[in-house]
Formats: sequence, structure tokens, C-alpha cells
Amino acid sequence: MPFSLSAAKPRLLIPLIASVQFTYILDFLLLLPLGPDVSTALQFPPAQLAWLTTAYTASSVLAGLFSIRYLDRINRKTGLLICFAALSLFTFLAGMATGLGSLLLARALTGIFGGLSVALAMALVIDATPPERRGAAIGKVMIGISLALIAGVPAALELSRAGGWQLPFYCLGALGVLICLLAAWLLPLEHEVTARQTSTTSLPMLLKQPAVRIACLIQAGNQFSSFLIIPIYSSFFVLNLSYPRAELGMLYLIGGLSALMTMQVLGRLSDYIGPLKTAALATAVVWLGLTPLLDFSLFAPMLAFVLFMSGSAGRNVSVAAACSKIPAPEQRAGFMALLNIVQDLGIVLASLISAAMLSVALEPVSPQAQALPLSGVPALALLALLAACVPLAGLAWLQRHQNQDLNRH
Repeated sequence: MPFSLSAAKPRLLIPLIASVQFTYILDFLLLLPLGPDVSTALQFPPAQLAWLTTAYTASSVLAGLFSIRYLDRINRKTGLLICFAALSLFTFLAGMATGLGSLLLARALTGIFGGLSVALAMALVIDATPPERRGAAIGKVMIGISLALIAGVPAALELSRAGGWQLPFYCLGALGVLICLLAAWLLPLEHEVTARQTSTTSLPMLLKQPAVRIACLIQAGNQFSSFLIIPIYSSFFVLNLSYPRAELGMLYLIGGLSALMTMQVLGRLSDYIGPLKTAALATAVVWLGLTPLLDFSLFAPMLAFVLFMSGSAGRNVSVAAACSKIPAPEQRAGFMALLNIVQDLGIVLASLISAAMLSVALEPVSPQAQALPLSGVPALALLALLAACVPLAGLAWLQRHQNQDLNRH
């Protein structure tokens, strides 16, 4: 029998794929909070931590480009198990690094399999869920992302404090192995992949489709606008708004919980009123959350942060729900790999622009300079606000294109 919603037992599929998302996102984020511990223990300059992120992202992009042609030809469950097992192994081995070189190699190898794991996992969810219910399903899967921020990062910090920087890598690698074993046991094996085995999916073939090009623009614009702000939001609160450093943990907990609830609500709502309307609503909430960075005082800082986190999460679900309806079944994994590539590129570009626009303010010219407010933040927030319009324009084009196709048939 073909792979279907009933065969996949969605009550098991959704938590398993959410667990994959949790592990992938936490693995990607792990070196951000642990950076000072790692650089001190391995005796390399903190500035070189950026090399590790670059290695991870670059290998993920290259792996995605190479694999687009092949991902849809393999059994999705088998491919996911192989890629996720490799991700878990190299995450574990990162904890055994003895210097920057060995850690760099481990992170690059992990990056190869991270994006592929998520592409195959999301293809499984799309395969198993009817189009009219995908928004709700994707919202549930993305719980893993929020949990990585709410629980994963604080847990990693506590593990590092208790047992050294290696312990979070060991624990996350072990968790990945456990998820692999559960997936091998609980996920059904596809019985019919013949149609995909002859798939001629390739990057040029995907990019020839106007809807795919627009989806790439939507995904890149969505991540670009978010990651202009995400890396500097906490610093802005502490340095510019004099928000207590000791209360940042609670701030992120409340923001993460609100994002989790927003994803569920807008995921379900997108199935009823369409992703464009829910994305527009989420974008308006993001704009309200940006007001402190634009020197407006419309809300208390905590409320503004909650609005930004909730709006960003809701927009992510809306974008994912809209894009899930684009690829044909024999192109889904390759399409998801392509979206991961443009997502990574959008994040890297946003990080570079954010660092460039704030570089003068962040330059440590004296010991007291670390306490100075960030400058250039309103310009950065305005750029983020304008960039947030790109996904909306793309979603409007997709909706019009899909309506025209329905009218033709």
C-alpha cells in the first residue's frame, strides 16, 4: 500500500518529526551559548567561533546542492535514518574535539547531514498529510523549534556548567540515536517508491518552475528579515533599554512559550483562511514587536519581545504551509532541500549585514565600551520591517497563481 496518513499513524509521526526538528535546531544553535566555554577550553580566540558556524552552513548548502537530484529517488524513511544517524554521530564526536581543527571538521560533517535530515523529515510529513490539514500538522512539527529555544539551550548551558562543554554534545548525540531507534521501530516503510525512483529532479528543473522560484524568495526573505534582529535583540534590551541581564532567561521562556502557542493557532487558521492572511497577521505582529528598536515606546519591553517572537513563529508556519503545496510528490524532498539552502543563505546574509551595520558600535575600543548602547539599531529594524514585505508579496503571487490554476481546471 502507498504511504498515507493512516499508514503513517500521525499521532506517532508528528512527535517523531518534531523531535528531529528539536535535535537539528539545537545542534545548529549549540555553539552560540557554549561559545565562550568552548573557545576557552580549546584555547582559540573567540572571534574564530564564526568559522564553526560558517563551516556548518557551507557544508549544509553544498550537501543540499549535491543531493537535490537524489533525495526523491530513495526511500524516505531509510534516507532519514541514515542522515539523522550520521548527524547524531558527528554531534557526539564534536564533543571529543581536542582543538579548533578537529571541532571544525566535526561541525562541517554534521552540517552535511543536518539539512538533509530536515528535508526528508518534512517530505514525510507532507506525504502523510492532506493539503487541507498541512498547516496544523506543520505547526505541530515546529513545536520542536520552540522547545529547542525554551528548554534545549538552557539545558545545554546547565550541562556545560556541570560537566564541561563536551557534555551537551554527548547528550544531544545520544538523544539523536534514541530518536533514530524509535523512528526505525515506529515509522512505516514506504511500499511504493517506483514513481520516484525514475525522478529526474534537479536544481535547474526545480528553478524552471515559477512557483519554486517564488517559494525560494519567500523563504529567503522570511529568514533574512528575522535574522537581522534575532542575534542582537537580547543585547539591545540589556544595553539600550537597561533590561536586567538576570531576567533574560525568563524573557526567552515567555517569548518561546508564546511563539509555541502562536504556531499552533496560526497553523490551524492557515488551513481555513489561507497562509497569506495568517502571514499578513503575523507580519503585523512582528512590526509591532520592532517598535522599541525604532525608538517608539508603544509597549513594555517584555510585551514587544513576545510580539516579535510570536509574529516570527507564526510567519514561519504560514510560509511552510504555503510552500508545502508547491512540489509534486516526486520532487518534495529535493524541494525541501532547496528551501533549506536558501534559508541558510538568507540567515548568513542577514548576519553579515547586521554585523556590518552595528560594527562601529560594537567595536571594543575600551573596557567601558561594552556597556555603551548599540547604535544603528533603528536603521537595522527599518530594513527588517521592509524585508518582511518580501514574503507577503511572494505569498500573494502564489495565491493568485494557484487560483488561476484552479480556474483553468
